[in-house]
Amino acid sequence: MTSAALKQAPAELRVEVVAGRDGFVQLERAWNEALSRGPHDEPMLRHEWIRAWIENFAPGATLRTFVARAGREIVAAVPLIETRDRNADTCFVPMTTWQTPDNDHSQRGGVLLGRRGEEGLALIWEILKSTPGWDRLRLRDLPEGAPEWQLRDLATQAGFPCGTWVSLRSPYLALPKAAAQAPGAGGKKKPAQIASAYEQIEAALDGKFRQNLRRRKRRLAEQGKVEYTVQGGKDAAALDVALADFFDVEASGWKGQDGTAIAQRPELVGFYTQIARDAAKRGALALGKLTLDGKTIAAHLSVVHAGRHYLIKIGYDESLHEHSPGQQMASFAIEDSCKRGLSEFDFLGPCMEWKLDWESRLRTHQWLTIFRPTRAGKLVHAARFTAWPIVRALLKREN
Repeated sequence: MTSAALKQAPAELRVEVVAGRDGFVQLERAWNEALSRGPHDEPMLRHEWIRAWIENFAPGATLRTFVARAGREIVAAVPLIETRDRNADTCFVPMTTWQTPDNDHSQRGGVLLGRRGEEGLALIWEILKSTPGWDRLRLRDLPEGAPEWQLRDLATQAGFPCGTWVSLRSPYLALPKAAAQAPGAGGKKKPAQIASAYEQIEAALDGKFRQNLRRRKRRLAEQGKVEYTVQGGKDAAALDVALADFFDVEASGWKGQDGTAIAQRPELVGFYTQIARDAAKRGALALGKLTLDGKTIAAHLSVVHAGRHYLIKIGYDESLHEHSPGQQMASFAIEDSCKRGLSEFDFLGPCMEWKLDWESRLRTHQWLTIFRPTRAGKLVHAARFTAWPIVRALLKREN
């Protein structure tokens, strides 16, 4: 083989296990560079998002990060938090779970895949399956068709029982580009008009919803000056004020009454503040608010990343529910995304009626659980993914 051929040969992959939070923090730059080269670059897979989750939801947990490298370049990485469980989820059998660091506030799960990501993930699995200390591996909220699903195939081939559970069906709206409309009828020659992307979206909406939205916009405008603005967070002090305003609006309705609002839990305030600040530093934050005579009546926390708008959290003043301030704000946010030339508006989270008013297409997410093929692992797998679905189906039939 010539020297030129040797230089072009791909570097051999190796796997290292990085222990603890401090070691994980050191991976930030190489992590995000690898993500930008991979098959799905999303904000919730960025290093700072995962770091914010760990620091706010599991600061004292045991963390191991399996990292596959080609030379110095990261090609894949799987961070895993250790928990010890003995509850209904494990059929009250004691089990040690290694799971990706995410929960309902993560919006979407996954692992880091860069160039040669699938090859790197396969090598990580080879190390993982022979590493002692875990009874089950869990990856939450993997989107349908994600390359991470190769783990299920690899595990099944190796004799490790696997179970899946549908967790989310999230609406998403593909944003069109401006399109030329045909000249007017009647024989008169008129130049073709350009239909904006948002006009095309409006035209595709259910007629009743479109009319109601326009009527409520008019009625709200009759109450005072309505304005939609987006805060990018370049001014740190202004960002903190805008975040506090957002938290107040989000807590003003049923979430505040149920005790689930961000402002009512310090770990949530910490997590959302941290991801907002990190997004602002790289120009990806979109903190939108809808005001009536200067008073905030609706707000959203979003990230614009890789040509997509990710709607993370939304809140509105429920005393104005007859004007649908949340839907009005969604309308302005979608229109703003069209003007930016983005390709998708991702509503994230669970399927809800107000989201379906805009789009019926859904992105299915599932949990993937891999059990070690021990007696306990096989028992819990069979109970959770074979026996329980049968019992549940029988109970539904009787009702």
